[in-house]
Amino acid sequence: MKILELKEALGNIDIYLLDQLMKGRIKEDMRILDAGCGYGRNAQLFISNNYDIWGLDQSEEAISILQQSMIDWNANYDRNKFLIGDLEEMPFLEEHFDFIISSAVLHFARDQAHFIQLFEELIRVLRPNGILWFRMTAKHTILEHAQQIKEDVYLLPDGSTRYLLDLSVLNELMQKYQLQFVDPFKTINVSNLRTMSTVILHKGVPVIEEFD
Repeated sequence: MKILELKEALGNIDIYLLDQLMKGRIKEDMRILDAGCGYGRNAQLFISNNYDIWGLDQSEEAISILQQSMIDWNANYDRNKFLIGDLEEMPFLEEHFDFIISSAVLHFARDQAHFIQLFEELIRVLRPNGILWFRMTAKHTILEHAQQIKEDVYLLPDGSTRYLLDLSVLNELMQKYQLQFVDPFKTINVSNLRTMSTVILHKGVPVIEEFD
C-alpha cells in the first residue's frame, strides 16, 4: 500500500489508539464506544471497516458533521449509533461496551469530583474484562511549571486550563473498580508546555497476554 493510500485509510486516528489495534486488543467482534467522539477522528477507521462502534458527544454540530462524513467513510453504516449527549449520564446500559475510547476529554473536568463522576460513568458502561483507553493531561512531569487554579485544575504554560490527572486519585479508582494497567502509564512532555498521558485499563482480573 502506498503512503498516501495508507494515510487515507488510517485517517487521523490517535497513534496510541492505533497501537492498541495493532496489538490485537481491539477486535472486530467488540462493541466499542468513543466517549466524546467529536468529529470522528478516532471513529473513522472503525466505521470504514464495519466495526461496531458507537459515539457520544455533547456538541450537536460535531455529531451532525460526523454523520455527514460517514456517508464518505461507509455509506451503509448506522448513523444513529452516534448520539448527542453528556458523558456525566450516558444513555447506555451497564456493561454495554467491550472497549471504550476517550481521547482528550477527561481533562475538561471542572474539578476532582467531576472527573470522578465522568470516570465512574465510563466504568459503569464497560463490561467485565473490557478495556478503557483514555488520553488526558496529567500532573506527571509538568506540575512544577503549572499554576494551580483550584484542586486539580491548573493553568498550563501553553496557556490552556486543564484538569490534571493525579496518579493517587487514579490508583484509588483502580482499586475501587478492580482495574489493572494493560500497558505501563505513559506521559509525553512537550517542552514543559503541556503533557498528555495515555492510560489503558482492564476491568476485572489481570490480563495475561500470550506471545508466539
